[in-house]
Amino acid sequence: MEANIIAEIVRRLLSRGILEEDIGIITPYNSQADLIRQAVSTSVEIHTIDKYQGRDKDCILLPFVRSSENPRNYISSLLGDRHRFNVALTRAKKKLIMVGSCITLSNVPLLKLLIEKVEEQGGILSVTKKHIAHKPELRRCSNLR
Repeated sequence: MEANIIAEIVRRLLSRGILEEDIGIITPYNSQADLIRQAVSTSVEIHTIDKYQGRDKDCILLPFVRSSENPRNYISSLLGDRHRFNVALTRAKKKLIMVGSCITLSNVPLLKLLIEKVEEQGGILSVTKKHIAHKPELRRCSNLR
């Protein structure tokens, strides 16, 4: 589902005049990058966190991949290395769009704090498969310019 959400966000950004070269997608895993490439079908740059080191884009999409798996496994794969987590969060020049399950990610203390801060600013958007193509709030994600 995350790959489809990312693809829809990319379509909305492009329809708002954001250039493909200004959008990047960062994911912790090669397999997720491959799924997203199939769903996005544009030349938007899609790489793992490690390949994005030293690079940046105006708009970065960051799918957190995990939805219900053990959050401890997620900590070891991404948050266990704070440097990788820092790279993932700091590649966006203007807008960072994070996609994941707030419930699952809130089990990780650092992500719980991040989610709380984003929520305080009205930046949390709930999206389901049913609503992905029709959710008007998704258009807000496109307000880069």
